[in-house]
Amino acid sequence: MAASDVSSDRLQASASQISLDDGARGDYSKNNLANREHAAMPREGFVQALQGASMGWLSPQIAKLLGRGQSESAGADPLDSSDELPAGTTKDRSDVELHNNSSSSGSSSAQRMESRIIEELTRVFGSGGMFYSYDYDLTSSLQQKEGRSLVANKMPISLIASTDYWFNHHFQRQLLAQGAHEWALPLIQGCIQIAICEISGGDSFQVCVVSRRNWRRIGMRYERRGADASGYTANSVDTEQILTVETGSHETHYLSFVQTRGSIPFYWKQPASGLHPAPVVLKGDSENIGVCAKHLQREIQRHGRQVLVNLVEHKGREATVGSKYATVVGQCVADEMVDARMIRYIPWDFHFETRGMRYENLQSLLGQLRREIDDMGYYWRAGEHTFTRQGGVFRVNCMDCLDRTNVVQSTIARSVLNEQLVRLGVHIAPEKGLAAYNGLESTLNHLWANNGDYISRQYAGTSAMKGDFTRTGKRNFGGVMSDASYSLARLWISTFRDYFSQAVLDYVMGYQSADDVFRTLVDLRSREPDHTLQLTRTREAAIEASIAIVVHDGEDVQMACIVQSSMALDSLKQRGPADAVLIVTTAAVYVCRYHYQMEKVSEALRIELSGLARVQYGAYITDTQVPQSLDPARNHGLVLYFDAAVARFNSGNSQNKSDIGPGESPQSSPMPSAKSSVLTITEPSDGGSSDRSTSAAASEHHPPKAPSKHFIACKLVNEAQVVMQRVSDQASTSPSGDLCLMRLESLENQSPDLVAECLCSVILSAALKTNTVDGSNFIVDAPIISVAAAKQGLTVIDKVSRSLHRALWL
Repeated sequence: MAASDVSSDRLQASASQISLDDGARGDYSKNNLANREHAAMPREGFVQALQGASMGWLSPQIAKLLGRGQSESAGADPLDSSDELPAGTTKDRSDVELHNNSSSSGSSSAQRMESRIIEELTRVFGSGGMFYSYDYDLTSSLQQKEGRSLVANKMPISLIASTDYWFNHHFQRQLLAQGAHEWALPLIQGCIQIAICEISGGDSFQVCVVSRRNWRRIGMRYERRGADASGYTANSVDTEQILTVETGSHETHYLSFVQTRGSIPFYWKQPASGLHPAPVVLKGDSENIGVCAKHLQREIQRHGRQVLVNLVEHKGREATVGSKYATVVGQCVADEMVDARMIRYIPWDFHFETRGMRYENLQSLLGQLRREIDDMGYYWRAGEHTFTRQGGVFRVNCMDCLDRTNVVQSTIARSVLNEQLVRLGVHIAPEKGLAAYNGLESTLNHLWANNGDYISRQYAGTSAMKGDFTRTGKRNFGGVMSDASYSLARLWISTFRDYFSQAVLDYVMGYQSADDVFRTLVDLRSREPDHTLQLTRTREAAIEASIAIVVHDGEDVQMACIVQSSMALDSLKQRGPADAVLIVTTAAVYVCRYHYQMEKVSEALRIELSGLARVQYGAYITDTQVPQSLDPARNHGLVLYFDAAVARFNSGNSQNKSDIGPGESPQSSPMPSAKSSVLTITEPSDGGSSDRSTSAAASEHHPPKAPSKHFIACKLVNEAQVVMQRVSDQASTSPSGDLCLMRLESLENQSPDLVAECLCSVILSAALKTNTVDGSNFIVDAPIISVAAAKQGLTVIDKVSRSLHRALWL
């Protein structure tokens, strides 16, 4: 028996064939798509579908091509609007011109960013691993296609494809919404490998390995670990081995065996630091158990009984998540969140069992799984007759779900294939296994080795380790050295490239915006797809806790929101800014630094409204690295000027809620000394100009500050903003109605400049009721730090760092 080369060009499916190359990769060029016989959608409808697509970020050239360019009236003044300002507020136009002057640099950065994104997309789509078919559903296994023809002759593939494995589904959602199903062509990311094996006498059979990646938590190795809130796991891949045999009666038999892999299904991460970073379990037991249960329930619904084969180490750094996996699964069963009959957990320390290159010990694992293999069976179909069905899957995992996982899955698959060939009468020496036929075992090994390489390159950036054993059945010194080089390559990729690759993947999948891609280049890290949702929930809890801790009894909360502040007095520089809660009550303004991990207020500043001298709001540019940071509307802040005699600064345990008068309470600290060297201010003259002598980082309009006066600067956050107000609970049965906190979502969705303006209005209204402030000059609308001042304030180190950063990443 001789085996053909792995690079076969065709996959037989019933009476038709799917045109494939490089192991069944389709050519998804627009010419082939345009020549489809049933592509009858009018061009106008297609263009409208494209124009309605919410891509989130388009270059001017693409926007013009799609007819989405913005029209602006010539000479329009951005400041000319009918919006009314609070009483005592004046408008300053200086920052508008400064922002306009910076538009060219922003456009240049946007063009560089577009080029960088296109390069990354070209790498993802052009480096192999994308497959399609016009009439064969690659997103589902043969068993899942039961009840319908293997070839979809009468309907578009998009109507039957599984969206979880439809890699480009987000791209084509607008076409589907317009009913243009004929134009939507599903792609899968993964691997398709085919081998045609010839038997002496002219008979032959075909073996195909199809891996399809679930895109719901798609990502790179260290950037995506564990599960998300919906129970989808990282590197989740279904792998199906399909055996096709034509018997003497010219009836084609199809036999399919499916296995799955996926990251350990609960919240955990593994920071990309060094060759062997330690994993860290995130969140509490209840949350981890809940998300694991969601994952197992979905897998049971899709595949049936789950045999969980855990290959991580039982000791050392991997034991942290390995032992947690066993605990979480056990608790899911104990709490009856999943049916105990549908789960079996099998731990097997791959590295310990195969230490010293004793890979023959894999047969002992196969012995442990023998009963499960026999009970699970496989799918067998010929024509309209179904002989057997697969009753469950092996869900195999290691840390990466790559190298060890591929070795074990290929071992199980070879065992199942041997049994299938015996059942079909092709294999007449089952006791000898596949090695009884010359070249067959080697061919199958190459199929699975190529499969492992594809999946590994998509998740880790290199070919799979332990590939020498998968290809030859033996471990050798050359393979060990190759693995060492792959480890170093993975270290470099995870440190310097993966975070941006992850941001682009999230962007094209619809999880992130273009702003997040820009931010990734600055932060040098990616974000979770549900980052905004989780951050919003955390900030809402921070506001509620801060109000409960620091607001004095008898004070009504008028407005509370999230700001960023270094909590440093008399300084506009945001060195190490962190989230803080700004609270406006009927008697005071509070600025609270909240510690998210300890869930407590670590610092709090209380300023009585009677001692509030004035409030300045305006552009607050603290970062010049990305275009979004130069937009005044999205970078706004407040500066509160106050008398030291009516303010108290509390640090540490800020639980005191008694009245704080001129005398200090036991938990109050005197006001820190003013940092007069940072800022020197003189009285602005009429017309908004001023004779100023300031540092380069804070050269802007400021009211006069006497030696006893201080100020604190706060910047509004431009994402995941939470604005709350205490209102009367209408559902309360008490005569007066209990007070409860309510989120002002309509204001949260506005830009930071509008939130700042609303804050000033609330502060002014509350301060006027104290009859101690002059409303005519209380609110000042002027830039805090403009674009020009921010650029002038850059140090030499900042400029060099920014230039190097741009050269490396843009």
